[in-house]
Amino acid sequence: MGQPHDETIILSHALLYLPLRRSDSLIDQASKLGAIRQLLREGKYEEAAQIPASLRKEADYNDERDPFIPAFDVRISQQPSNIVRYRRSVNFETGEASVDWQDGIGTFRRTLFASRPDSVIVLSIRGTARISCTIGFEGRPVEWNQWDFVNAHIQSRESSAEGAWLHYRTEFRIKNSNSICGYEGLGRVVTVNGKVTSDGHSIRITDADEVLLLIKIAPSYNEASQSEKMKKQLTMLGESYAALLARHTAVHAALFNRVRFELGPDDKDRALYNEEILLKARDSISTGLLMRTFDAGRYNIISCTGSNPPNLQGLWSGTWTAPWTGGMTQDGNLPTAISMNLPGRMPELMNAYFNYHEGLLDDYRKSAKRLFNCRGIHVPAQTTTTGLDTDFGPVWCLTFWTGGAGWVSSFFWDYYQYTLDRNFLQRRAYPFMKEAALFYEDFLQTGSDGKYIFSPSYSPENNPANSKSQAVINATMDVMIAKQLFRNCIAAAGILKVDADKIAQWKKMLDRMPAYEVNEDGALREWLWQDLKDNYRHRHASQLYALFDEIAPEFRSDARLRAGANKVIDEKLKFRAAEGGGEMAFGLVQLGAAAAHLGEGEKVYGLVQWLASKYWTTGMGSYHNVGGLFNMDISGGLPYLVSQMLAYSERGHVSLLPALPREWKSGRIEGLLLRGNIILEELRWSEDSVSFRLQTPVAQTVRVRFPFPVRIDGRPKATDSFELVLQANKAVVVTAARLKNKL
Repeated sequence: MGQPHDETIILSHALLYLPLRRSDSLIDQASKLGAIRQLLREGKYEEAAQIPASLRKEADYNDERDPFIPAFDVRISQQPSNIVRYRRSVNFETGEASVDWQDGIGTFRRTLFASRPDSVIVLSIRGTARISCTIGFEGRPVEWNQWDFVNAHIQSRESSAEGAWLHYRTEFRIKNSNSICGYEGLGRVVTVNGKVTSDGHSIRITDADEVLLLIKIAPSYNEASQSEKMKKQLTMLGESYAALLARHTAVHAALFNRVRFELGPDDKDRALYNEEILLKARDSISTGLLMRTFDAGRYNIISCTGSNPPNLQGLWSGTWTAPWTGGMTQDGNLPTAISMNLPGRMPELMNAYFNYHEGLLDDYRKSAKRLFNCRGIHVPAQTTTTGLDTDFGPVWCLTFWTGGAGWVSSFFWDYYQYTLDRNFLQRRAYPFMKEAALFYEDFLQTGSDGKYIFSPSYSPENNPANSKSQAVINATMDVMIAKQLFRNCIAAAGILKVDADKIAQWKKMLDRMPAYEVNEDGALREWLWQDLKDNYRHRHASQLYALFDEIAPEFRSDARLRAGANKVIDEKLKFRAAEGGGEMAFGLVQLGAAAAHLGEGEKVYGLVQWLASKYWTTGMGSYHNVGGLFNMDISGGLPYLVSQMLAYSERGHVSLLPALPREWKSGRIEGLLLRGNIILEELRWSEDSVSFRLQTPVAQTVRVRFPFPVRIDGRPKATDSFELVLQANKAVVVTAARLKNKL
């Protein structure tokens, strides 16, 4: 940020969460669970929601999530001169961010990347004239309304320079167990020719032919300095920008280039600058913009996934008070951000997500016990460094949401479905899933009709139209998550040939789950309890959970439920249209995923149009709201929607072009991963033909479906469904003519 002769680069690190004061234990909601359930049965929803809030006050439980903070700034000042040309750019393929400019002295380029294999920031300055500049580390500025917070939690911030080395160190006031107590940054300046001097605060470079700056950031778990260790690490990296970039690109480009998406015919808008293409989108949305946001979203998620999965701002908040503390929101935001990792053929990125949740298992177990007196695990809606609930009150009664562990479990299971990694299923996925299922064995109660009751329950952030409270019984989403979890556990145990008794128990529990219902409008109900009325005017679409990823069996077989889900989409679209898209972009992704999996190409196309045109910065970062509030959700969500429009898979089944809108007359996508460890190496389509190529390391037979009849080369009859035998490591190519008449 800034301008070429005085530029600021904000640095961060994925583990920089500032420790706040912690209590010894979570509130004891379990002791009041009977009273909460009784109030809910009596329809006293607000009174029920007040109980955990009162417990919080009585226990003086003031815990908040540890917030994500920036590390420090790099300040670069270069000799000023009249600027005649300027360009800022990002290379998605290499991960380089560059600034190019021409002034009265010469033409210059500053290029920076954060190396995946070396965990080092690399900055290069080159030009047609010799380079004279000053480089220093500075603390991130503090706004007037942030000083109380910073002074209460930051003990010291120090920056210095000596010789060719820059140093920065911060120490925190609060030191919790297993939390970092500060961090250090070290920079090494390397020049080709020129003179390097230091004044103790910054480094002055005079008449260099090239400048290289290597920066390492290290979280501290004790008070000992790490500078000597970091010096050795930076020295061992060498002095070649090209060599460091090649090491990084070998990893980053391999991820980014696995998938390619193109829409035809060629769109001249593809050559426009971001500012121009987004400005034009106010009137018409081009295929060039759709392709750019598809690539930008994947690039963003790749770049902010490493030690941790993406937080709400990825890792780029740049402020001491990030919105929602820069946390991990489990009831929609984070699942949306990572939704493209598996179909986008980046399964290794999921390891950050799995490591994160496995590292919090002890807290999840404590939460299940303290909140519900249950075995197993409970995953809160909001987390950063602990797995205990911190974000709840009388309105946002988040301690009533029990679906977190089941939703997380779905990604563990899906990783197996996409990769067929049996070792992962046995050692990591199934144990996590089994603990999530164990929670329900204690939590669920049986009603007079013999069906289970989910009480307390919560449909994220929404309240029924005839109730002021978000506290409810039998939120449809909670039921959907539990049913999905039991089905997946049964399937996993069957594959591993274990826990026959558990399989029998889970099957019986499935039989006792409440049935999904359709209301008087014909819409799928968001709450399955008595006379709770649906409230369509809300940003979440939680009752569509069963259509977010793998289509639940009920929605494959029951036309009434499919119509009910479609009605919800229609009602939500009316609300969103009136809001011009509105706040919380990932809610549009939820609607789009359901629409894509229902085969509603035009509806999901409209949502993709909104997402591509209204929710991006000119630097191709994504927004939470229309034109504002930087947020990573749809960076994963928009590419995911495109992938599901073009290819949906279940084990043994592949649907191609299931939600293709009529506007996408021709195009191709390459490299998607399908369930069953099948790579869709290429899918091409036009108005008259379609062709695809599949490859898998595992021999298997799949049924391929199209939403229209095709005549396959070499086969006499038209069809929309056929079996395909796949041999291990041997590509199968199918070319077919698209027929306009129905079979």
